[in-house]
Amino acid sequence: MGELVGQVLRHWRARLTREDIGLPPRLRRRSGGGLTQEDVAEAVGYGLRAYVDLEHGGRGRPSADLLERVADVLRLEADERRMLWVTATGMSRPAQSYATDPDAGLTQMCEQMACPAYVTDAAWQVLGANRAVAQWFVDFGSVPPVDRNIAKWIFGNVHAQHVFVDWPRFADEFVARFRALYALMPSNPGFSTLLDELLAYPEFAARWAAAPVISVDPPTARRFFREPGADLDDPGVPLDMVILAPVAPDDGRRVVAFQYPPGYTPELTAESAPERCPACARLRT
Repeated sequence: MGELVGQVLRHWRARLTREDIGLPPRLRRRSGGGLTQEDVAEAVGYGLRAYVDLEHGGRGRPSADLLERVADVLRLEADERRMLWVTATGMSRPAQSYATDPDAGLTQMCEQMACPAYVTDAAWQVLGANRAVAQWFVDFGSVPPVDRNIAKWIFGNVHAQHVFVDWPRFADEFVARFRALYALMPSNPGFSTLLDELLAYPEFAARWAAAPVISVDPPTARRFFREPGADLDDPGVPLDMVILAPVAPDDGRRVVAFQYPPGYTPELTAESAPERCPACARLRT
């Protein structure tokens, strides 16, 4: 990676002049133009040795502060910032924000699936869901927009505990997933606001206060779900939960699909899942 980071940094330096980055012009014009290593070091506020080490790929991993300052001085676009991080550290740049608007292609993909499928942003706000989601889980179209969130449904809607055969395990895994993403963006308003709201749910609050559970999502995880209309003694159907995540870390939108077993066809009606749930019906009486 050392040679590559040097190549890209030299290329980006060559595009700019001292005047472009707010430094006074040189008294004597330099042949070849562009910025020198000294120019960049001066502009970012680090010593020359620190910048030279970055460009040569030596002396350990550079700090996030140095990388971000260099990216600002060199006026890097989002894709270029990601390249700087990967070539300098071997890791993706931590996401600072995430996309919150629906994507027409992802929504259409979900709508064309026969199995339950939905699209969310990084903070699990639902951006789109197909009819099977309403038949198995919840009709998000009937939920106020601000509450169309997978986390709020899992911990704030009692029907979620009827759907998952092993709800405690799923809840543990979800809190671990949330903790890992929150650690990357603790000051992001979307995550901090959602955390405040989730802490009002006792089941979430207890798990958040407990020792962290380590959970790494594989691309496909099999979980058992009770069929629409089934009671709590139902053993459930094995659905493969497939998570498709974006390549760009600052996008965050994900597609989650629950694939049926081969040859399985559920008996679905126009009613939403809670309307058909015997356990929910007992709570209403």
